[in-house]
Amino acid sequence: DGWNQFRGPNGSGVVPDSRPPIKIGDDPVAWKSLIPAGFSSPVLSKASIFLTGLEKGRLVTLALDKASGKLLWNRKAPKVPIEKVHEANGPATPSPLVDENHVYVYFGSYGLLCYNHKGEEVWKKPIPTPRSMYGSSTSPIGYKDTVILVLDNDANLPKSRVSQSKVVAFKKVDGSMSWETPRPFHRSGWSTPIILNQGKTEELVVLGNGRLCGYDLPSGEEKWHVTGFSRETISMPTQGNGMVYASASKQGGAPDDHPDPQPFWDAVISFDGNGDKKLERKEMTGPFTFPFRPELPPGHPGYGMPLPKDKGQRKKRLDGMFRWMDKDKNGFWTEKEFISNISIGRGKPMLVAVRPGGRGNVTDTHVKWELNRGIPEIPSPIFHKDRIYMVRSGGVLTAVNAITGKIIYRDRLGGLGHYRASPIIAGNHIFLASEEGVISVVKAGNKMEIVSQYELGEPIMVTPALDSDTLYVRGEKNLWAFRAKD
Repeated sequence: DGWNQFRGPNGSGVVPDSRPPIKIGDDPVAWKSLIPAGFSSPVLSKASIFLTGLEKGRLVTLALDKASGKLLWNRKAPKVPIEKVHEANGPATPSPLVDENHVYVYFGSYGLLCYNHKGEEVWKKPIPTPRSMYGSSTSPIGYKDTVILVLDNDANLPKSRVSQSKVVAFKKVDGSMSWETPRPFHRSGWSTPIILNQGKTEELVVLGNGRLCGYDLPSGEEKWHVTGFSRETISMPTQGNGMVYASASKQGGAPDDHPDPQPFWDAVISFDGNGDKKLERKEMTGPFTFPFRPELPPGHPGYGMPLPKDKGQRKKRLDGMFRWMDKDKNGFWTEKEFISNISIGRGKPMLVAVRPGGRGNVTDTHVKWELNRGIPEIPSPIFHKDRIYMVRSGGVLTAVNAITGKIIYRDRLGGLGHYRASPIIAGNHIFLASEEGVISVVKAGNKMEIVSQYELGEPIMVTPALDSDTLYVRGEKNLWAFRAKD
Protein backbone atom coordinates (compact mmCIF):
# COMPACT_ATOMS: atom_id res chain seq x y z
CA ASP A 1 0.00 0.00 0.00
CA GLY A 2 2.97 2.33 0.31
CA TRP A 3 3.25 4.96 3.04
CA ASN A 4 -0.45 5.77 2.92
CA GLN A 5 -1.20 6.22 6.64
CA PHE A 6 0.43 6.89 10.00
CA ARG A 7 3.57 4.68 10.22
CA GLY A 8 3.24 3.46 6.66
CA PRO A 9 2.04 0.06 5.41
CA ASN A 10 -0.62 -1.09 7.92
CA GLY A 11 1.20 0.92 10.57
CA SER A 12 4.26 -1.36 10.46
CA GLY A 13 6.85 1.40 9.95
CA VAL A 14 8.79 -0.96 7.66
CA VAL A 15 9.55 -0.69 3.93
CA PRO A 16 11.88 -3.62 3.07
CA ASP A 17 12.88 -2.37 -0.39
CA SER A 18 13.32 1.32 0.52
CA ARG A 19 16.83 2.69 0.00
CA PRO A 20 17.05 6.27 1.29
CA PRO A 21 20.47 7.71 2.18
CA ILE A 22 21.82 6.16 5.38
CA LYS A 23 24.55 8.76 5.87
CA ILE A 24 22.27 11.76 6.04
CA GLY A 25 24.07 15.02 5.45
CA ASP A 26 26.73 13.61 3.12
CA ASP A 27 24.56 14.50 0.13
CA PRO A 28 22.66 17.76 -0.37
CA VAL A 29 19.07 17.93 0.88
CA ALA A 30 16.74 17.15 -2.05
CA TRP A 31 14.44 19.96 -0.89
CA LYS A 32 12.85 21.55 2.16
CA SER A 33 9.54 23.40 2.26
CA LEU A 34 8.06 25.73 4.86
CA ILE A 35 4.88 24.25 6.36
CA PRO A 36 2.34 25.23 9.04
CA ALA A 37 2.60 24.01 12.63
CA GLY A 38 1.25 20.53 13.30
CA PHE A 39 2.04 17.10 14.71
CA SER A 40 0.60 14.92 11.93
CA SER A 41 3.03 12.66 10.09
CA PRO A 42 3.36 13.00 6.31
CA VAL A 43 1.66 10.34 4.18
CA LEU A 44 2.37 9.61 0.52
CA SER A 45 0.67 8.86 -2.76
CA LYS A 46 2.59 8.11 -5.96
CA ALA A 47 3.21 11.79 -6.68
CA SER A 48 2.20 13.77 -3.59
CA ILE A 49 2.73 14.23 0.14
CA PHE A 50 -0.22 15.03 2.39
CA LEU A 51 -0.19 16.50 5.88
CA THR A 52 -2.25 18.75 8.13
CA GLY A 53 -1.56 21.82 10.22
CA LEU A 54 -2.85 24.89 12.01
CA GLU A 55 -2.41 28.13 10.09
CA LYS A 56 -3.69 31.50 11.33
CA GLY A 57 -6.17 29.80 13.62
CA ARG A 58 -7.56 27.50 10.91
CA LEU A 59 -7.10 23.76 10.48
CA VAL A 60 -5.66 22.99 7.05
CA THR A 61 -4.79 20.05 4.80
CA LEU A 62 -1.85 20.40 2.42
CA ALA A 63 -0.52 18.55 -0.59
CA LEU A 64 3.07 18.93 -1.78
CA ASP A 65 4.84 17.56 -4.83
CA LYS A 66 7.13 14.65 -3.90
CA ALA A 67 9.72 15.51 -6.52
CA SER A 68 10.17 19.20 -5.71
CA GLY A 69 8.43 19.94 -2.40
CA LYS A 70 6.29 22.55 -4.15
CA LEU A 71 2.93 23.29 -2.51
CA LEU A 72 0.16 21.88 -4.72
CA TRP A 73 -2.84 22.93 -2.64
CA ASN A 74 -3.92 24.06 0.82
CA ARG A 75 -7.50 23.56 2.00
CA LYS A 76 -9.11 24.97 5.13
CA ALA A 77 -11.39 22.82 7.25
CA PRO A 78 -14.73 24.38 8.24
CA LYS A 79 -14.26 27.11 10.84
CA VAL A 80 -14.93 25.62 14.27
CA PRO A 81 -13.77 26.21 17.86
CA ILE A 82 -10.33 24.63 18.22
CA GLU A 83 -10.15 21.65 20.56
CA LYS A 84 -8.42 22.28 23.89
CA VAL A 85 -5.28 20.16 24.03
CA HIS A 86 -2.30 19.58 26.33
CA GLU A 87 0.57 22.00 25.83
CA ALA A 88 2.67 19.17 24.34
CA ASN A 89 -0.03 18.28 21.81
CA GLY A 90 -1.75 20.24 19.04
CA PRO A 91 -5.08 20.33 17.21
CA ALA A 92 -3.58 18.91 13.98
CA THR A 93 -2.04 15.67 15.31
CA PRO A 94 -3.91 12.80 13.56
CA SER A 95 -2.19 11.81 10.31
CA PRO A 96 -4.14 11.61 7.03
CA LEU A 97 -5.10 8.42 5.20
CA VAL A 98 -4.64 8.29 1.43
CA ASP A 99 -5.81 5.80 -1.20
CA GLU A 100 -5.68 5.72 -4.98
CA ASN A 101 -8.14 8.57 -5.46
CA HIS A 102 -8.78 10.30 -2.14
CA VAL A 103 -7.24 11.65 1.06
CA TYR A 104 -9.12 11.42 4.36
CA VAL A 105 -8.26 13.67 7.32
CA TYR A 106 -9.54 13.73 10.89
CA PHE A 107 -9.46 16.73 13.20
CA GLY A 108 -10.75 16.27 16.75
CA SER A 109 -12.12 19.81 16.52
CA TYR A 110 -14.29 19.02 13.47
CA GLY A 111 -14.46 15.40 12.31
CA LEU A 112 -13.66 13.69 9.00
CA LEU A 113 -13.02 15.37 5.65
CA CYS A 114 -12.46 13.72 2.27
CA TYR A 115 -10.69 15.38 -0.67
CA ASN A 116 -9.64 14.06 -4.04
CA HIS A 117 -5.97 14.31 -4.96
CA LYS A 118 -6.61 17.68 -6.62
CA GLY A 119 -7.81 19.12 -3.32
CA GLU A 120 -11.50 19.19 -4.20
CA GLU A 121 -13.76 18.40 -1.25
CA VAL A 122 -15.74 15.18 -1.81
CA TRP A 123 -17.58 15.00 1.52
CA LYS A 124 -17.35 16.05 5.16
CA LYS A 125 -18.59 14.36 8.31
CA PRO A 126 -18.83 16.46 11.49
CA ILE A 127 -18.10 14.36 14.61
CA PRO A 128 -18.50 15.65 18.19
CA THR A 129 -15.11 16.30 19.78
CA PRO A 130 -14.24 13.52 22.26
CA ARG A 131 -13.31 14.67 25.75
CA SER A 132 -9.66 13.79 26.26
CA MET A 133 -6.86 14.37 28.78
CA TYR A 134 -4.35 15.42 26.12
CA GLY A 135 -6.45 16.07 22.99
CA SER A 136 -7.08 13.95 19.90
CA SER A 137 -4.22 12.08 18.24
CA THR A 138 -5.60 8.79 16.86
CA SER A 139 -5.32 8.57 13.07
CA PRO A 140 -7.82 7.08 10.59
CA ILE A 141 -6.93 3.81 8.87
CA GLY A 142 -8.43 2.17 5.78
CA TYR A 143 -10.15 -1.21 5.50
CA LYS A 144 -11.52 -2.07 2.06
CA ASP A 145 -14.27 0.49 1.34
CA THR A 146 -14.27 2.02 4.85
CA VAL A 147 -12.32 4.48 6.99
CA ILE A 148 -11.97 3.25 10.58
CA LEU A 149 -11.63 5.68 13.46
CA VAL A 150 -11.30 5.02 17.21
CA LEU A 151 -13.24 7.67 19.14
CA ASP A 152 -12.36 7.01 22.78
CA ASN A 153 -13.89 9.52 25.15
CA ASP A 154 -13.79 10.58 28.81
CA ALA A 155 -17.44 11.69 28.63
CA ASN A 156 -20.14 9.30 29.84
CA LEU A 157 -23.24 8.23 27.98
CA PRO A 158 -26.36 10.14 29.15
CA LYS A 159 -27.53 8.99 32.61
CA SER A 160 -24.79 6.38 32.71
CA ARG A 161 -21.43 5.64 34.30
CA VAL A 162 -19.96 4.09 31.16
CA SER A 163 -18.21 6.13 28.49
CA GLN A 164 -19.21 7.29 25.02
CA SER A 165 -16.10 5.61 23.55
CA LYS A 166 -16.59 3.71 20.30
CA VAL A 167 -14.88 2.50 17.14
CA VAL A 168 -16.62 3.50 13.92
CA ALA A 169 -16.26 2.50 10.27
CA PHE A 170 -17.31 5.19 7.78
CA LYS A 171 -18.00 4.48 4.11
CA LYS A 172 -15.31 5.94 1.86
CA VAL A 173 -17.85 6.88 -0.78
CA ASP A 174 -19.85 9.40 1.27
CA GLY A 175 -18.77 9.35 4.94
CA SER A 176 -21.91 7.59 6.14
CA MET A 177 -21.56 5.04 8.93
CA SER A 178 -20.96 1.41 7.97
CA TRP A 179 -20.82 0.07 11.52
CA GLU A 180 -20.21 1.22 15.08
CA THR A 181 -19.08 -0.75 18.14
CA PRO A 182 -19.30 0.75 21.64
CA ARG A 183 -16.22 0.67 23.90
CA PRO A 184 -18.04 1.48 27.18
CA PHE A 185 -15.18 0.67 29.54
CA HIS A 186 -12.57 2.74 27.72
CA ARG A 187 -11.64 6.34 28.43
CA SER A 188 -9.59 8.69 26.25
CA GLY A 189 -6.70 7.06 24.40
CA TRP A 190 -4.24 8.17 21.75
CA SER A 191 -3.28 5.00 19.88
CA THR A 192 -4.01 4.20 16.22
CA PRO A 193 -5.29 0.67 15.41
CA ILE A 194 -3.94 -1.92 12.96
CA ILE A 195 -5.49 -4.56 10.70
CA LEU A 196 -4.42 -8.11 11.56
CA ASN A 197 -4.58 -10.57 8.65
CA GLN A 198 -5.16 -14.10 9.93
CA GLY A 199 -5.34 -15.84 6.57
CA LYS A 200 -9.05 -16.42 6.06
CA THR A 201 -10.02 -13.92 8.74
CA GLU A 202 -9.10 -10.32 9.53
CA GLU A 203 -9.28 -8.43 12.80
CA LEU A 204 -9.02 -4.84 13.93
CA VAL A 205 -6.62 -4.54 16.88
CA VAL A 206 -7.07 -1.50 19.13
CA LEU A 207 -4.91 -0.49 22.10
CA GLY A 208 -6.88 1.59 24.59
CA ASN A 209 -6.48 2.54 28.20
CA GLY A 210 -6.17 -0.60 30.29
CA ARG A 211 -6.64 -3.15 27.51
CA LEU A 212 -5.85 -4.38 24.01
CA CYS A 213 -8.90 -5.49 22.01
CA GLY A 214 -9.48 -7.55 18.87
CA TYR A 215 -12.56 -6.91 16.71
CA ASP A 216 -13.92 -9.07 13.90
CA LEU A 217 -13.84 -7.61 10.41
CA PRO A 218 -15.93 -6.63 8.61
CA SER A 219 -18.60 -6.80 11.36
CA GLY A 220 -16.81 -4.83 14.10
CA GLU A 221 -17.82 -7.30 16.82
CA GLU A 222 -15.43 -7.44 19.80
CA LYS A 223 -13.86 -10.90 20.07
CA TRP A 224 -11.08 -10.80 22.64
CA HIS A 225 -9.14 -8.52 24.96
CA VAL A 226 -5.96 -8.47 27.04
CA THR A 227 -5.78 -6.43 30.25
CA GLY A 228 -2.95 -4.96 32.33
CA PHE A 229 -2.03 -1.79 30.41
CA SER A 230 -1.82 1.58 32.14
CA ARG A 231 -4.23 4.49 31.72
CA GLU A 232 -1.84 6.08 29.22
CA THR A 233 -1.88 4.20 25.89
CA ILE A 234 -0.30 6.19 23.07
CA SER A 235 1.80 3.85 20.94
CA MET A 236 0.48 1.81 18.02
CA PRO A 237 0.41 -2.01 18.12
CA THR A 238 2.47 -3.95 15.61
CA GLN A 239 2.51 -7.53 14.34
CA GLY A 240 4.86 -10.25 13.15
CA ASN A 241 5.16 -14.05 13.15
CA GLY A 242 1.41 -14.30 13.70
CA MET A 243 1.64 -12.35 16.96
CA VAL A 244 0.47 -8.90 18.04
CA TYR A 245 2.87 -6.74 20.05
CA ALA A 246 1.63 -3.77 22.08
CA SER A 247 3.24 -1.48 24.63
CA ALA A 248 2.44 1.29 27.11
CA SER A 249 4.53 3.01 29.77
CA LYS A 250 3.31 3.84 33.24
CA GLN A 251 0.99 6.82 33.37
CA GLY A 252 3.37 9.78 33.44
CA GLY A 253 5.88 8.07 31.17
CA ALA A 254 7.99 5.92 33.52
CA PRO A 255 9.56 3.15 31.37
CA ASP A 256 10.37 0.58 34.08
CA ASP A 257 8.33 -1.25 36.70
CA HIS A 258 10.63 0.06 39.45
CA PRO A 259 12.23 3.22 38.03
CA ASP A 260 15.36 4.70 39.58
CA PRO A 261 14.20 7.58 41.83
CA GLN A 262 17.59 9.37 41.69
CA PRO A 263 16.95 11.33 38.45
CA PHE A 264 13.69 12.62 39.95
CA TRP A 265 15.52 13.92 43.02
CA ASP A 266 18.26 15.40 40.84
CA ALA A 267 15.57 17.32 38.92
CA VAL A 268 13.98 18.60 42.13
CA ILE A 269 17.21 19.61 43.87
CA SER A 270 18.32 21.64 40.85
CA PHE A 271 16.03 24.31 42.37
CA ASP A 272 18.10 24.36 45.60
CA GLY A 273 18.97 28.05 45.66
CA ASN A 274 21.23 28.12 48.73
CA GLY A 275 23.18 24.96 47.95
CA ASP A 276 22.39 23.11 51.21
CA LYS A 277 21.17 20.02 49.32
CA LYS A 278 17.68 20.44 50.77
CA LEU A 279 14.60 21.91 49.15
CA GLU A 280 12.56 24.53 50.98
CA ARG A 281 9.13 25.72 49.91
CA LYS A 282 10.48 29.18 49.02
CA GLU A 283 12.86 27.52 46.52
CA MET A 284 9.97 26.06 44.51
CA THR A 285 10.01 28.95 42.05
CA GLY A 286 9.91 29.59 38.30
CA PRO A 287 9.05 26.47 36.30
CA PHE A 288 9.20 24.17 39.36
CA THR A 289 6.74 21.31 39.45
CA PHE A 290 6.86 17.65 40.42
CA PRO A 291 8.86 15.92 37.66
CA PHE A 292 7.25 13.14 35.61
CA ARG A 293 9.96 13.01 32.96
CA PRO A 294 13.21 14.21 34.59
CA GLU A 295 15.20 13.77 31.37
CA LEU A 296 13.39 16.85 30.03
CA PRO A 297 14.30 20.42 31.00
CA PRO A 298 12.05 22.21 33.54
CA GLY A 299 9.50 24.27 31.64
CA HIS A 300 9.14 21.70 28.86
CA PRO A 301 5.41 20.91 28.47
CA GLY A 302 6.02 17.23 29.20
CA TYR A 303 8.41 17.73 32.13
CA GLY A 304 6.07 17.38 35.05
CA MET A 305 2.75 17.84 36.79
CA PRO A 306 0.70 20.58 35.10
CA LEU A 307 0.04 23.52 37.41
CA PRO A 308 -2.70 26.18 37.23
CA LYS A 309 -1.78 29.43 35.48
CA ASP A 310 -3.64 31.47 38.13
CA LYS A 311 -1.03 32.59 40.72
CA GLY A 312 -3.27 31.90 43.71
CA GLN A 313 -4.26 28.44 42.53
CA ARG A 314 -0.65 27.67 41.59
CA LYS A 315 0.56 28.65 45.08
CA LYS A 316 -2.12 26.51 46.68
CA ARG A 317 -1.14 23.49 44.56
CA LEU A 318 2.59 23.92 45.34
CA ASP A 319 1.85 24.32 49.07
CA GLY A 320 -0.05 21.03 49.03
CA MET A 321 2.71 19.32 47.06
CA PHE A 322 5.33 20.50 49.55
CA ARG A 323 3.32 19.41 52.62
CA TRP A 324 2.66 15.97 51.12
CA MET A 325 6.37 15.20 50.69
CA ASP A 326 7.55 16.92 53.91
CA LYS A 327 6.48 14.01 56.11
CA ASP A 328 8.45 15.09 59.19
CA LYS A 329 7.18 18.69 58.86
CA ASN A 330 10.63 20.22 59.36
CA GLY A 331 10.21 22.72 56.50
CA PHE A 332 12.37 21.10 53.83
CA TRP A 333 12.77 18.01 51.67
CA THR A 334 15.86 15.84 51.97
CA GLU A 335 17.07 13.29 49.45
CA LYS A 336 16.32 10.40 51.81
CA GLU A 337 12.82 11.70 52.56
CA PHE A 338 12.03 12.29 48.89
CA ILE A 339 13.28 8.92 47.66
CA SER A 340 11.50 6.97 50.41
CA ASN A 341 8.16 8.67 49.73
CA ILE A 342 8.13 9.10 45.97
CA SER A 343 5.53 7.27 43.91
CA ILE A 344 6.45 7.26 40.23
CA GLY A 345 3.49 6.89 37.91
CA ARG A 346 0.52 4.54 38.03
CA GLY A 347 -0.08 1.24 36.32
CA LYS A 348 2.52 -1.13 34.97
CA PRO A 349 4.78 -0.43 31.98
CA MET A 350 4.72 -3.35 29.58
CA LEU A 351 5.35 -4.74 26.14
CA VAL A 352 3.38 -7.92 25.48
CA ALA A 353 3.30 -10.56 22.77
CA VAL A 354 -0.26 -11.76 22.19
CA ARG A 355 -1.45 -14.75 20.19
CA PRO A 356 -4.65 -13.49 18.54
CA GLY A 357 -7.87 -15.42 18.87
CA GLY A 358 -10.05 -16.74 21.63
CA ARG A 359 -13.08 -15.12 23.20
CA GLY A 360 -13.42 -12.65 26.03
CA ASN A 361 -10.50 -11.98 28.38
CA VAL A 362 -7.56 -13.97 26.99
CA THR A 363 -4.86 -12.43 29.21
CA ASP A 364 -4.10 -15.71 30.98
CA THR A 365 -4.23 -17.89 27.86
CA HIS A 366 -2.92 -15.87 24.91
CA VAL A 367 -0.11 -13.65 26.28
CA LYS A 368 3.10 -15.41 25.30
CA TRP A 369 5.46 -13.08 27.15
CA GLU A 370 5.62 -9.72 28.91
CA LEU A 371 8.48 -7.23 29.35
CA ASN A 372 8.45 -4.42 31.94
CA ARG A 373 11.68 -2.52 31.23
CA GLY A 374 12.60 0.25 28.79
CA ILE A 375 9.01 0.85 27.64
CA PRO A 376 8.55 4.12 25.70
CA GLU A 377 5.74 6.53 26.46
CA ILE A 378 4.97 7.79 22.93
CA PRO A 379 7.08 5.96 20.28
CA SER A 380 5.63 2.68 19.01
CA PRO A 381 7.54 -0.62 18.97
CA ILE A 382 8.64 -1.86 15.55
CA PHE A 383 8.96 -5.50 14.40
CA HIS A 384 11.72 -6.59 12.02
CA LYS A 385 13.18 -10.06 11.43
CA ASP A 386 12.23 -11.63 14.79
CA ARG A 387 13.29 -8.54 16.73
CA ILE A 388 11.37 -5.67 18.26
CA TYR A 389 13.03 -2.29 18.63
CA MET A 390 11.90 0.46 21.00
CA VAL A 391 13.32 3.92 21.66
CA ARG A 392 12.51 5.86 24.79
CA SER A 393 13.30 9.34 26.02
CA GLY A 394 16.92 9.81 26.93
CA GLY A 395 17.90 8.14 23.66
CA VAL A 396 17.84 4.54 24.91
CA LEU A 397 17.32 1.96 22.16
CA THR A 398 16.19 -1.51 23.22
CA ALA A 399 16.21 -4.59 20.98
CA VAL A 400 14.05 -7.51 22.10
CA ASN A 401 13.87 -11.10 20.86
CA ALA A 402 10.30 -11.21 19.50
CA ILE A 403 10.01 -14.95 20.10
CA THR A 404 11.19 -15.09 23.73
CA GLY A 405 10.74 -11.53 25.00
CA LYS A 406 14.36 -11.41 26.20
CA ILE A 407 16.33 -8.18 25.82
CA ILE A 408 19.07 -8.50 23.19
CA TYR A 409 20.63 -5.12 23.91
CA ARG A 410 19.80 -1.83 25.58
CA ASP A 411 22.15 1.01 24.65
CA ARG A 412 22.25 4.79 24.42
CA LEU A 413 22.11 6.38 21.00
CA GLY A 414 23.84 9.60 21.93
CA GLY A 415 20.86 11.50 20.52
CA LEU A 416 19.57 12.57 23.94
CA GLY A 417 16.36 14.31 24.96
CA HIS A 418 12.73 13.46 24.41
CA TYR A 419 11.55 10.99 21.73
CA ARG A 420 8.07 11.34 20.28
CA ALA A 421 8.69 9.99 16.76
CA SER A 422 8.41 6.22 16.30
CA PRO A 423 11.28 4.23 14.74
CA ILE A 424 10.95 3.34 11.05
CA ILE A 425 12.95 0.81 9.03
CA ALA A 426 14.16 1.05 5.43
CA GLY A 427 15.86 -2.10 4.18
CA ASN A 428 18.06 -3.15 7.09
CA HIS A 429 18.44 0.25 8.76
CA ILE A 430 16.48 1.83 11.61
CA PHE A 431 15.82 5.58 11.46
CA LEU A 432 15.21 7.36 14.77
CA ALA A 433 14.46 11.04 15.33
CA SER A 434 14.68 12.93 18.63
CA GLU A 435 12.65 15.96 19.63
CA GLU A 436 15.90 17.95 19.66
CA GLY A 437 16.30 17.22 15.95
CA VAL A 438 18.93 14.45 15.89
CA ILE A 439 18.32 11.77 13.24
CA SER A 440 20.15 8.53 14.07
CA VAL A 441 20.57 5.67 11.60
CA VAL A 442 21.26 2.28 13.21
CA LYS A 443 21.92 -1.03 11.48
CA ALA A 444 19.33 -3.65 12.43
CA GLY A 445 20.79 -6.66 14.22
CA ASN A 446 21.87 -8.16 17.53
CA LYS A 447 24.16 -5.29 18.50
CA MET A 448 23.83 -1.54 18.29
CA GLU A 449 25.77 -0.22 15.31
CA ILE A 450 25.25 3.49 14.67
CA VAL A 451 25.79 4.24 10.99
CA SER A 452 25.30 8.01 11.14
CA GLN A 453 23.79 10.87 13.10
CA TYR A 454 22.59 14.17 11.69
CA GLU A 455 21.40 17.34 13.40
CA LEU A 456 18.46 18.75 11.47
CA GLY A 457 18.59 22.15 13.14
CA GLU A 458 14.94 22.15 14.24
CA PRO A 459 12.84 19.97 16.55
CA ILE A 460 11.26 16.74 15.25
CA MET A 461 7.98 15.83 16.92
CA VAL A 462 6.53 13.31 14.46
CA THR A 463 7.33 10.02 12.72
CA PRO A 464 9.06 10.43 9.33
CA ALA A 465 7.89 8.77 6.10
CA LEU A 466 9.59 6.61 3.45
CA ASP A 467 9.27 5.77 -0.22
CA SER A 468 11.62 3.83 -2.49
CA ASP A 469 14.56 6.25 -2.21
CA THR A 470 13.57 9.17 0.05
CA LEU A 471 13.24 9.93 3.76
CA TYR A 472 10.67 12.66 4.49
CA VAL A 473 11.09 14.41 7.84
CA ARG A 474 8.64 16.89 9.30
CA GLY A 475 10.45 19.40 11.47
CA GLU A 476 8.86 22.10 13.56
CA LYS A 477 8.73 24.52 10.61
CA ASN A 478 9.86 22.64 7.50
CA LEU A 479 9.27 19.41 5.63
CA TRP A 480 12.61 17.91 4.50
CA ALA A 481 13.36 15.37 1.78
CA PHE A 482 16.59 13.35 1.93
CA ARG A 483 16.89 11.44 -1.35
CA ALA A 484 19.40 8.83 -2.44
CA LYS A 485 21.44 9.68 -5.52
CA ASP A 486 20.69 7.73 -8.70
